[in-house]
Formats: sequence, C-alpha cells, structure tokens
Amino acid sequence: MKKIIWAVIAVVIIGGAGAVGLSEYLNVYRAQTAYAVVPPTPRKTITRGSDGKKITDSQGRQEYSYNHTFKWVMVDGQKRTVAFEQSGVHPTPFKPGSYVKAEVSKTRVTKGPFSVGWQKIPAKVRAQLK
Repeated sequence: MKKIIWAVIAVVIIGGAGAVGLSEYLNVYRAQTAYAVVPPTPRKTITRGSDGKKITDSQGRQEYSYNHTFKWVMVDGQKRTVAFEQSGVHPTPFKPGSYVKAEVSKTRVTKGPFSVGWQKIPAKVRAQLK
C-alpha cells in the first residue's frame, strides 16, 4: 500500500513539473509572426547586465542599448506589447515610422526584428497598424 501511495505522489510531482515546464515554454518560446510600426527612437543607454555591471564586448569596448517597446500585431490579429533591447558597441536604431517583422512570444521577441516594406505586410495586419 505504501508503494502505491509513493507512486501516486511521484506521478503527481512529475506531472506538475511537466505542466509548469510546458506553460513556461508556451509563454516564453512559442512565437508567432508579428509586425509593428517603429516608435520614436528611445534614449541610447549604457548596456548593463542583471548584476548592474557595464557590459563590454570581447575587445573591452563599452556596449550601448536602445530599449524599444513595440506594439505588435500578430498575423492572427491579436495585439501584444513586447519590449526589445537592441544593443552593441555602435547600435543603429530602427527608423521611426518604418515597419518591422519578428517572431514574438507572449513575453519576448524570439527572432528579429527585421525591417520590412509595407507591401510585404499582410492586408489584415496593415489595417490594424494604421
């Protein structure tokens, strides 16, 4: 009887951990194609790590960042606001008013953003970007 109880407890723990892992994957890494209008260029800041220390490249040069907040329109019509940090030694910000395409999850940009022309944006999405 004790073995059955321990087996049930183990199954519940493993199932719970699997459910939490799946939920995390779906929120963070499962992405959809999305489009956005580039907002005004944010202030250029010194890039810092999670510990607050300045970040440098492999040659010791200071890195800088532009912290964009994009209002994405997903291909299925949903809207989502997700930030994106563009960083490097000499980052070039996106041109305000231009259009970008990216793969966006619920919490982050997983691929991109890349500049895209108005004609390359699906008509359903274009109507919502205006």
